[in-house]
Amino acid sequence: MKSNIEQVLDIIRKYSEENKGLSAGEVAEELNMQRSNASAVLNELYKQGILLKIKGKPVIYTLNNAQENRNITSVKNANFNAITGSDKSLKKCIQQAKAAIMYPPKGLHTLILGPSGVGKTMFAELMYKFALENGVFSLKSPFVSFNCADYSNNPQLLMSHLFGSKKGAFTGADKDREGIVCKANGGVLFLDEVHRLPPEGQEMLFYLIDKGMYTPLGDDSKKKCQVLIICATTEDIDNVLLSTFTRRIPMTIKIPALGERTLEERFSLICEFFKIEAARVGKDISVSSNTIRQLLLYECPGNVGQLKSDIQLGCANGFLNSLSHAKNNIEIHCTDFASHVNQGLLIYKNNAQEVDKFVNDERNLYFTPKGQRSTIKEGDYSLPNNFYEDIEKRTEELQKRGVEDNEIKLLMELDIENYFKSFIRNFDKGVKKYELSKIVPEEIINLTESFLRMAGKKLKKVFPVKVFYGLSLHINSSIERIKSGKEIVNHNLENIMLNHEEEFNLAKELAFSIEKRFGITIPNAEVGFIAMFLTVDEIECQCVEDRPIVVIAMHGRSTASSMAEVVNRLVGANNVYAYDMNLDKSSKLAYEELKEIILKKHQGAGVMLLVDMGSLGTFGELISKETGIDIKIFNLVSTPIAIECSRKAVIDGDINKIYEDIACSVAQYSPYNTKVSQSFIPHRDKIIVTLCTTGEGSAIQLKNFIENKISLDEYNAEIFPMSLNNKQYMYNILNNLSQEKKILAIVGTINPNIYGIPFISTYEIFMDNDCKKLKELLNNPIFKEKDKEELGYDTFLEVLQGDINNMNLFNFEDMYNKFLSELEHSIDKSIDYDIRVGLMVHIVCSISNIMEGKLTPSCYSKEELKKRYPEEFKAIQINIKHIEEYYNINFSDDEVCFILRNIMNV
Repeated sequence: MKSNIEQVLDIIRKYSEENKGLSAGEVAEELNMQRSNASAVLNELYKQGILLKIKGKPVIYTLNNAQENRNITSVKNANFNAITGSDKSLKKCIQQAKAAIMYPPKGLHTLILGPSGVGKTMFAELMYKFALENGVFSLKSPFVSFNCADYSNNPQLLMSHLFGSKKGAFTGADKDREGIVCKANGGVLFLDEVHRLPPEGQEMLFYLIDKGMYTPLGDDSKKKCQVLIICATTEDIDNVLLSTFTRRIPMTIKIPALGERTLEERFSLICEFFKIEAARVGKDISVSSNTIRQLLLYECPGNVGQLKSDIQLGCANGFLNSLSHAKNNIEIHCTDFASHVNQGLLIYKNNAQEVDKFVNDERNLYFTPKGQRSTIKEGDYSLPNNFYEDIEKRTEELQKRGVEDNEIKLLMELDIENYFKSFIRNFDKGVKKYELSKIVPEEIINLTESFLRMAGKKLKKVFPVKVFYGLSLHINSSIERIKSGKEIVNHNLENIMLNHEEEFNLAKELAFSIEKRFGITIPNAEVGFIAMFLTVDEIECQCVEDRPIVVIAMHGRSTASSMAEVVNRLVGANNVYAYDMNLDKSSKLAYEELKEIILKKHQGAGVMLLVDMGSLGTFGELISKETGIDIKIFNLVSTPIAIECSRKAVIDGDINKIYEDIACSVAQYSPYNTKVSQSFIPHRDKIIVTLCTTGEGSAIQLKNFIENKISLDEYNAEIFPMSLNNKQYMYNILNNLSQEKKILAIVGTINPNIYGIPFISTYEIFMDNDCKKLKELLNNPIFKEKDKEELGYDTFLEVLQGDINNMNLFNFEDMYNKFLSELEHSIDKSIDYDIRVGLMVHIVCSISNIMEGKLTPSCYSKEELKKRYPEEFKAIQINIKHIEEYYNINFSDDEVCFILRNIMNV
């Protein structure tokens, strides 16, 4: 007698031959067995990969084989088989896609998931081509692609593009419009970034799925349409899509990230991309073995799309060199790539055995344009198709005009640099100072240090250490260029001189010092380049923006939105944003939503928060404390107050002055007092910043410890505790502080690497019982590094126990040592002693806060950290459990990420 599994497989196979799938209930009925037993067998076969599960009501099961699903013995797979990973990491995805397309009568609607750059658009197109190959659609059936993000800021326009509209349906609808749904009739509609589709749009889509009909905007009649819908998103569908919509998408396909694919697949992708470039430029491409090694190993968060883009950048630089040297072929070396790609070679030794399976000698790899054909479609990360042609064309034009070769090369370098500037900037990392001294003379390093100290004081801003490294390298390169007689051209010179006069004049002072020391003449073009380092983009230096913004937060479904709309219309500045707090919404959720609005809309000059009543004003104070944003709070908001805030924010960038002016005006006609959040600008001349990853706990404990050791009044100094949770706002606050005060030092668990501001670790503060280093800085701000002496943790725990009364630290040292020992073994990393001490203080304070019921602040970079350090994140969760159990607490993912940042020093 056959087993239940065999019986179920037989009946599934029988119906598959008739192009049908079965539910658990139908299987139970056919085999006369209990439904629960049938369901258990079906799920087991699904787990083994023998069956496919098709979502819906009821769930349908079918064989995991496209040929058996449709009883087709010669299914054409040319497109799917040609893509890299079709027999490995993408095998299941392709099987699901085939099943979705082949399922009668015209396929299953599909949702494709995966992070940016994995190839979701390409995969949707391959599904369409597979359908054409196998006769599911005719050759005339259209494939219509639409990105829902293109019009996400205008829902009416988005809905009009999608479903069409009648003339007069909304403002600007001056004629009837045919939507893309209509254009896709009889074929495939691909909706990228479908999470940007508003709820009403999702509802119209599932009506189309259910009824095969839709209604254009402004039209009363329904139109028929038969279309296979394929959607794609990078987001968690449970959070961004209606459940009523996702229930109607039976097939979900998750495309793996590049990091989840094998090195063999990555090597194949690399080769495929070089083949594409060889075919495009019509030249042979020779690639060094070390180039392949670094491409195989470097961190690539942008997935396949970024890998392709980085290879194109390398080929562009190689192509440029071939033009300059009149070579017939293109030679690609490690130095042709951005610095984040070069990082791959740093981890080669640890991965040599696996990598050398593909690159086992020092010979180059060659790619020729003849007969090469790629099935990988170019995506959003690609260069324009005519990029290389443009380089050749411009080069020929400049040569005809008699421009020198070195100038041509410089112009082309600028074009390429500008094109990739925003992309490369995200991955650039500085080097250590001792490493810098190997390639940059000491006198240039000293010159740069002196210049940045002077510039920081005069401009009243702080610079990331990266500016110091970059400027040092640039000056060294510039001196060599000038000495060799090469001309320097800066096409942005006029703009810099007009818009950054102060920075340009400071750069002139440095140029004069260079001229005097090296006996050369610095042209204004080079002065302009130096000035650009002082005006480095807003993301890096975090300079304060021009104007404050206004946020109205009120109870009700649309109370705040209505007032904000009125104010924006009357004032015309569009600087007022709204938060509507539904009465049934929890305080925790409301707090997070309001914080998200402030973080997204904040421009750097502060926020005026106008609230009606209740906890919203308190929220403003807490958000200000957590993020470091200067928030001024007005209670009992009214339209006149909102109008005045919006108007003054346009004409005055000083939020303190705006607040005082409006508070005085309000006092004249209102019996109520306005309330302002705590000012974050100390009233003394000198500042010591205490820093921790959350802004709570450690920073405050450090502040209390220092204040108990030093009488700061004698030095006219004050301690300012703040957060490293979000570096953007840390830079903003430090810039604000440095405009009026002298920042003597930063004390904390992680070094934020702020140029010109000494950092003292938590360990050094606790070890130096008299705070001698801080006293030296208070008297004479010159920081000297001294050798560290390791002490037992009991010294520090004794200090902490004096401030923390709700937990017993008697056994903490043993538990903490166990945690560190097991963690170091798990992640194969030795943790420095000063980081150990800082982390200990942080964990103790965190436990105390959790036991008091305080909320853990959100870790601003949580998802990025979990993705970047998945093994370390998991190791912390596992190895800290004994501490959690002892104190009967649970560390949230945010708190684990704060610990992770301490350990990895990021």
